[in-house]
Amino acid sequence: MKKTITFAQRSLVAGAALAAMAGAVHAQSVTLFGRLDGGIQYISKSTASSDGDSSIVQQNSGGILPSIWGMRGSEDLGGGLKAVFNLESDFDSSTGGSRGLGSISTLFGRQANVGLSGDWGTVLLGRQYSPALLAELGTEPRGYKESLSGLLSFAGTQLPAGNELSPNNGAGIFTSNMVSYSGTFGPVGVGVGYGLGEGNAGQGDGRTVSLGASYKGPVVVSLSYQQIEGAPDAETKRLGVGVAVPLGAFTFKALYARATQDDLAGEEVSETDNVGVGVDFRWSPSSTATLAYYYGKDDKVDGNKTNTLVVSNDYALSKRTTFYAQLAYVDADDNSGINTQITLGATPAGEKSTIVGIGLMHNF
Repeated sequence: MKKTITFAQRSLVAGAALAAMAGAVHAQSVTLFGRLDGGIQYISKSTASSDGDSSIVQQNSGGILPSIWGMRGSEDLGGGLKAVFNLESDFDSSTGGSRGLGSISTLFGRQANVGLSGDWGTVLLGRQYSPALLAELGTEPRGYKESLSGLLSFAGTQLPAGNELSPNNGAGIFTSNMVSYSGTFGPVGVGVGYGLGEGNAGQGDGRTVSLGASYKGPVVVSLSYQQIEGAPDAETKRLGVGVAVPLGAFTFKALYARATQDDLAGEEVSETDNVGVGVDFRWSPSSTATLAYYYGKDDKVDGNKTNTLVVSNDYALSKRTTFYAQLAYVDADDNSGINTQITLGATPAGEKSTIVGIGLMHNF
């Protein structure tokens, strides 16, 4: 006997199918996010000026944090297990163009990874942040802000010959072809990353080991180590230790890093000590002032030494929008380089310079 399906029954079937599809979509979460940071900056003596030694006024992208956009998401796989992904790209807010370091101006030059996450931690595969850098965020005097922080000296010590700014090595800040694990155990967070070689000069060239640990109790303590191979025998090694101590409205921070660099023949050519100390003062619910001092010295290169003093204030106009002002004084010795400086392309070697900047940052 032939059975006829009525319109009402068809509607019920269709409704059930749509409900199932809606449930499947609901199980996956995808977020579009980003940040625009733009401002005006004056430098009294800049390598970017017409003669490389005079003043310059410029519109600055990323005065305190980089302008970025990206997507991240997760899917509930059941049993407390999730699939996760991260895509993150740089751009220049002053021009709208792409932005990157050397040859790494790729679409998703900051993050492009996928992995699994659960109560036991997270495993990621692909391009991602250095676990060593992430461990130090809470103890770096200016929280590794894009401008006028220890971010530049961190990068400047992570450029082994033969792999300086290859797509594998994003100045030690980002690493391609990395397998990582991160987890939190009470107040202790750990991160371990291994970047497969796949370098330009053969397998193994550019191989990266990155380790980070932090303790977040009343006091914050960080410990980090990173090693990057170059070619054929070049490599860099960096060890960092930091602390942050809150006292009422004040938070005192200090970070010390020791880095070495071997040349193509395996001979040590750089031995750098970088020290940053500072204090945050939350003087109102919306405003935080920071005073920080940075000292960098390369024991292998005479005159490669830099002293920098930074004063800044961040004023939160809302949860998403911040107005900021910052002032820095830089004293660069005759052979001052990027492994001891915190101001990219700003102060010529052998000069003293003043940097003044204001800007607006908005997150979405």
